[in-house]
Amino acid sequence: MFRRQPPSPPPGPLGLETLEDEPTPPLLSRRHALLAAALFLGGIAWGSVLRFAVSLPVDAGFLALVGVGVGFAFVLALAIALIFRAYEVGRVVLASFFAITGAAIGLSLGPTVASPVVVAGVFSFVPSLPEELPSTEGGDLECEWASGRWKIAELRTASLDGFDPPAHLTIDFLRRTMSLTDDEASTLVAIGNDAFAAPPDAPPRGEGDRSGVLDLTLLQVNPASTPEDPVEVQARFSWDCPGPPPG
Repeated sequence: MFRRQPPSPPPGPLGLETLEDEPTPPLLSRRHALLAAALFLGGIAWGSVLRFAVSLPVDAGFLALVGVGVGFAFVLALAIALIFRAYEVGRVVLASFFAITGAAIGLSLGPTVASPVVVAGVFSFVPSLPEELPSTEGGDLECEWASGRWKIAELRTASLDGFDPPAHLTIDFLRRTMSLTDDEASTLVAIGNDAFAAPPDAPPRGEGDRSGVLDLTLLQVNPASTPEDPVEVQARFSWDCPGPPPG
């Protein structure tokens, strides 16, 4: 009534006849090729944005952090894909290769703003405190135009008359700091917007701070200064800088 199934043939010595070759999916299918192209172009875009952000003046330097954050997010996404979705290591390596190669191209060929440039200007320094300090008229001045050549970033004077050892004044318009330092231990500083407010009787500043007048009040901050160093320096400082060269 029931037919018995014929007995199975005995297995071979190694049992190899029971193994079947499973089809291996292609490493780079059409879908993965499109993904690789997207990663490559995305890497170029990210590298270009990062190169541009790094070239910007300090005011916009936070954009560089955004670029670094994008790269960190990409690495984190690859790690999550590898751990939780069981992607093959080979595909993850290929994805990383295309993205990193694109980023390297973008970092090399991406746009940048014009680099900072230093031009020669003139300044005057008329002190009112200490009273014995002489004035410096027509002194040599280094005027640094910021990245992008959009405004003066920093002024650096040659030696000021009357200081022994020689002192140099540095005015940083981007970080809103100014300092008067000598070659030994004396350092006087002023910080903040109030220190950069033009006096009421001053003429309007030149475009991009290329010229102007400031009333300086600099206070000693270095604990290693000697009793002979001034505790406070007050002066009227004026400057005139040429425009940046083209490009």
